[in-house]
Amino acid sequence: MTSGGRARGVRLLWPLAVLLGLTGLVLLALGATGSAGRSTTDLVGVVPGQEVIVPQEGMSVWSRSPQTRAATACTLDDTLMLRPDQDFTTRVQGEDLHEVARTVPGQDPGPATLVCDTGDAVYAGPYGPATAPTGLRGGTGLTLGLLLLPVGLACAALAVLARRREHVTEQGPDPAAYTLAHRPPGPPAGEGRRRASPRDAPTGPRYDLPPPS
Repeated sequence: MTSGGRARGVRLLWPLAVLLGLTGLVLLALGATGSAGRSTTDLVGVVPGQEVIVPQEGMSVWSRSPQTRAATACTLDDTLMLRPDQDFTTRVQGEDLHEVARTVPGQDPGPATLVCDTGDAVYAGPYGPATAPTGLRGGTGLTLGLLLLPVGLACAALAVLARRREHVTEQGPDPAAYTLAHRPPGPPAGEGRRRASPRDAPTGPRYDLPPPS
């Protein structure tokens, strides 16, 4: 990879890290707020024989005690409400409320008389399944946020490391890290040479002269 291509890759890591990190934070916030609970204005304390308004999506009866569900039967007018097969809770301002009964499918909306055969305090409130946070405002948002946020942090860390490596490459090697090789000293001047003598002159015919005429 060329230096220009490497530089472009480093520049792309920063926007990617910011995008993934912010998206992860937003999704975490959505999932957390969706699971934080409901307001007390959604619940109304009722006594046997009190008239309640059934909304279009249905309604449920709630209690602070998880044991109320097992020993309580509730009716709306003459229709027996369904009892949940297992404990279903919703959180209201830090307190868990347990579903006692819920309307049957196709329950007509509007006013109806609610009767529950229990001495425990019960509350008319939102339909149980509708209180469970779903999608981005529930478990999906939390899961995606927990996945994207670490990926964004990893991209930021890679961008920092790549930037440092690029900075070291631009500076080049440190000259102080290199030393000159030691060259052994040569023989003293005048030694190792001897004066040429006539005997050292070449002998034999010279081929660089023209032949005799």
